[in-house]
Amino acid sequence: MAEIRLSIPLKEKEVRDLEIGDVIYLDGPIFTGRSLFHIRAIDENILPPVDFKKMNIFMHIGPVMVQVNNEWRPVSMAPTSSIRFEKYGAAVIRKLGLKGIIGKTTMGAESTVAMKEVGCVHLTVVGVMGNTLASQVTRVLNVHFLDKLGKTEATWVMELENAGPFIVSIDTHGKNLFHRVNREVEKRFEDFYAKYGISKDFTYTDVNP
Repeated sequence: MAEIRLSIPLKEKEVRDLEIGDVIYLDGPIFTGRSLFHIRAIDENILPPVDFKKMNIFMHIGPVMVQVNNEWRPVSMAPTSSIRFEKYGAAVIRKLGLKGIIGKTTMGAESTVAMKEVGCVHLTVVGVMGNTLASQVTRVLNVHFLDKLGKTEATWVMELENAGPFIVSIDTHGKNLFHRVNREVEKRFEDFYAKYGISKDFTYTDVNP
């Protein structure tokens, strides 16, 4: 596991050198989006006027924003779960040529294949409060589709400085940190059951109605 500070736009080689578990800090511009970004980008071919070659990091987030003296600033920046957008994930990665996605949780098999093809990693947030991440935004550069979509679904363009830490949860080799952790947890359950003589077919109480 390495600790690395990178400048946006990310270069393909440095992205392909990353491994799951690496801790990343970022400098430079990112853009945001949630459900409507994906739907509009793929189903309707509507994209914000963003240079995706210069700004190749996409954050899955609907930030809490306030306007002070005609300038926008984030109050909280808590990324949402990336797996929610798996239906469109691979298509967005390929269409925009993304090198990184910042979100919470993981992404699915199709997005992972696209990451391997394009050279893109998924970065997850662990233990970083929304107000801490907001403090790492030096300025809001622009906002697109605000009147039509509202603050949560609009595309915000922000400049980051030493933002993070983010953990590489999916790398360009197809490795997934969440899957690795889950396998380790399952193995420890087996060891725990064996240690205390619990049957392997033991089932927990079903609390669902």
